Amino acid sequence: MKKIYSFILFTFFAAHLFSQVGSFTFDGLVRDYRIHLPAGYNSNTKYPLVFNLHGYTSQASEQELYSMMNQTSDAEKFIVVYPNGVNKAWNSGFLGGMQSTVDDIGFISALIDTMHANYSVDLNRVYSCGMSNGGYQSNRMACELSNRIAAIASVTGLITDTAAANCTLTRPMPYMQIHGTADPTVNYNGFPSSFGAEATINFWLNKNQCATNGDTVFMANTNTTDLSTVEKISYSNCSGTCKVVFYKVLNGGHTWPSALLDITSGPTNRDINANQEIWNFFKQYSLDGAVNVPVIKASIQINVFPNPTSDIIRIQSSENIQRVTINNMLGQRILEKTGNFANTEINLNGWNNGVYFIQLEGNGFKQTKRIVKE
Repeated sequence: MKKIYSFILFTFFAAHLFSQVGSFTFDGLVRDYRIHLPAGYNSNTKYPLVFNLHGYTSQASEQELYSMMNQTSDAEKFIVVYPNGVNKAWNSGFLGGMQSTVDDIGFISALIDTMHANYSVDLNRVYSCGMSNGGYQSNRMACELSNRIAAIASVTGLITDTAAANCTLTRPMPYMQIHGTADPTVNYNGFPSSFGAEATINFWLNKNQCATNGDTVFMANTNTTDLSTVEKISYSNCSGTCKVVFYKVLNGGHTWPSALLDITSGPTNRDINANQEIWNFFKQYSLDGAVNVPVIKASIQINVFPNPTSDIIRIQSSENIQRVTINNMLGQRILEKTGNFANTEINLNGWNNGVYFIQLEGNGFKQTKRIVKE
């Protein structure tokens, strides 16, 4: 994450335009966080709450900008909170250089109470995800806050030996993991004081009393230039309504799939959108168990090309698209097109050079892709 700092300093203002900031004193320390309320927020409506935790040496504003979860929050109508760890770290159970003694479990629990006191939050639908050290912390929260967290997802983060050894669940914990096989920072096979990716999955299979025979789906390779592909392995035969899902990113690096930009920590997969996959998983669960949600069509193949482009982008879809919207990096709507089509063209001639986000919606599906105008 450190290698994206120069870019973030250049575009840092964008993150501040869409979030509120808050703080309170906990355990003698002033703890702060960033809050994004979904577009059209109404205090008379109860909203799910998602924590998105930054990685080691990173911070909340960088995670907000890098992951781009605010867009998914606006589209899917949930509140997202980006807390800051003390000294840019989380007490996820590491020993040695990344060791922290801060009570982050207590802080997150107090932050849930703070959010509920100040915003319209559905306490049965609180979730946590995170990048790297933030993913490790989400694993620990699953163990120690299972009475408050309905489901978790970890991206490039696993579970520490300490967190695993002290894991006590009050209920089955729906668990999702995204991890690259070529991750240069958090080794896929683990390292001292940390489980590996498959060992972490096996840990949660055991905790959730799941059958170990998963169903594997090879996700469509919609981006042939990202140097990676994805296997989705789902374990549905678990205690209660719980599931464990593993997105194995073949040749994937220490990155957030479909993040704002590519960083030099290995390939960034763009066949899947981590935010959308995480939310599709989260919204199935509450503290009371499974939630009835519409079936998501996972097999839709949509190609947007050429990308980058200087003028025309072409859209080809395996099913008809009913709505196309394009926003710039500031979240401003640049174009909206409705209809019922599988193929179309959009002329970007005269648009400013830069990054745009195209959202494509149809019957039972919604996908967001990044496009570059140059």
